Amino acid sequence: MLSSVMKNKKGVSVVIGYILLMSVSIVMSIVVYQWLKTYVPKEALNCPDGTSLFIKNIVCEGGTLTLTIKNNGRFGIAGYFIHASTSSNPDAVATIDLSSNYMGDEDNIDGSSIRFLISAGEDNSLIPEITQEHKFDVSTISGTLSKIELIPIRIQTSDNMRRVVSCSDAKIETTVTCN
Repeated sequence: MLSSVMKNKKGVSVVIGYILLMSVSIVMSIVVYQWLKTYVPKEALNCPDGTSLFIKNIVCEGGTLTLTIKNNGRFGIAGYFIHASTSSNPDAVATIDLSSNYMGDEDNIDGSSIRFLISAGEDNSLIPEITQEHKFDVSTISGTLSKIELIPIRIQTSDNMRRVVSCSDAKIETTVTCN
């Protein structure tokens, strides 16, 4: 009788050990979650309403795509992402990144975006009503380009840090025929 009581006590101590282990794990996960929440911004950075680019002219000759881009918005723009599509489907997503085919100054390429470097030290240097021309080598792209997408970007300050903000609400698409 005495040995069966001892066995039950050993079983209870193992269960208490598991309960303590689970409790410590849950408390630690709550503490880590609360700590990690401080690294995520409360609200997403957005471009101000009125940020806009306009493709004034497109010329595609001899494997070179020339875009004349105008800032027709109310705010300065730092640059843009440019993608193309060779699909004839108008709903096709433009997945070909043309920034690596830029034929201008190497300083204008910033990762996968093209930057406007008009004024030294100015973040959003393409001010409203200014036009700029950019050329891209499309001779290496297999197929016929059928669509170009531009997504403007701005440099904005948030929490005393300069951040690149993609203005996806101001994305422009245009059809083009370029061999």
